[in-house]
Amino acid sequence: MPKKNIIPLLLLFAVLFTLYGDSLTFLPKPIRDTSVASRNFFVGLWPSWLRPRDFNEQRERDIEKLQKTPNPSR
Repeated sequence: MPKKNIIPLLLLFAVLFTLYGDSLTFLPKPIRDTSVASRNFFVGLWPSWLRPRDFNEQRERDIEKLQKTPNPSR
């Protein structure tokens, strides 16, 4: 098998192991723990100050603001 074909397969194996390695019960416990540790490592690479945006947050504040203001009398 040429080296060009091995690299994508190894990368795919590493990604699948990181994502699903702890749920494979036929693997020994130390290997499953390694999967969890590698997942925590990759999650830890994401900066803590960069959090997902809540697009509904501004909308919810506007709705609360509109509900608190008195209705104009007509």
